[in-house]
Amino acid sequence: MDVRTPTSWYDFGSLAEMRNKAEQRPQAATKNVAEQFESLFLNLMLKEMRKSVSRSGLLGSQTTETYEQMFDQQISIGLARGGGIGLADFIEKQLNARAESTADVIARRSAKVVGE
Repeated sequence: MDVRTPTSWYDFGSLAEMRNKAEQRPQAATKNVAEQFESLFLNLMLKEMRKSVSRSGLLGSQTTETYEQMFDQQISIGLARGGGIGLADFIEKQLNARAESTADVIARRSAKVVGE
């Protein structure tokens, strides 16, 4: 697949490239889109998990929280690219099924217009 996957949370160039490729060939981009969504989900999950941990005064600074957020963002990308929790596979199947049914509807409409 020639659609580049972001390797960093802040890799906006690859996200823009993925969007452009998705507009041209939606079927080719579904895997990466699904991985991105799973990455966002995992990041939110990690963020909520961190909230449940009690903080001590020693390591509870704003700087520590910033680095933890950056770490969680990178970990979520790595987890999603490495197979994740299976959410990306499910989303990819749903997107592909939806695209196929949409293509069928468009083909039927085109055949109906041509036949008239």
